[in-house]
Amino acid sequence: MYIMCKGKIMDSIHAIIKELKQRNYQSFDDFYNLTKNQVFYSIISVIKDRDLAEDLMQDTYVKFLEKIDQYRDGANPYAYLSTIARNLAINVYNQRKREVYSEELFETLASPEENDDQEDILKILDLLDDSEKEIVTLHIINNLKFREIASIVEKPLGTVLWIYNKAIKKLKEKVGDIL
Repeated sequence: MYIMCKGKIMDSIHAIIKELKQRNYQSFDDFYNLTKNQVFYSIISVIKDRDLAEDLMQDTYVKFLEKIDQYRDGANPYAYLSTIARNLAINVYNQRKREVYSEELFETLASPEENDDQEDILKILDLLDDSEKEIVTLHIINNLKFREIASIVEKPLGTVLWIYNKAIKKLKEKVGDIL
């Protein structure tokens, strides 16, 4: 195990990062063992799911290695890794929140599997303008990610997210009137 003073640990981490920048991955396990606790706690504080946090830890280290050339020598590696980890965790948290929100909305509707007549869904989608209908359909029914949708509709990601959220609010307000 690693029983060193903080200065020696930090020196070891910086030395390993220099090796990693040169695509020498022999010391990666040491790097991982020296930094894993900070990364894990950065993720678990947002996600609150141990299995998902472990998956995101892997994603964090992959992203770190992909972007290692952007790491400034002498910077705080804990802060750098924690920022990557936290951003990934927040993205997953927000994605899960939207998925639950969307699923709750569409569970209130008659699902196509339960009802061969899809008129209710079509009536509800008719409450939306064409742009909103397209984005909601692509995301919820076709299960596409917002980045994919942005590419398909040739609009910026932020615009797609704004249209989607506006459409969901509109549906949430009016669903009770139809059903």
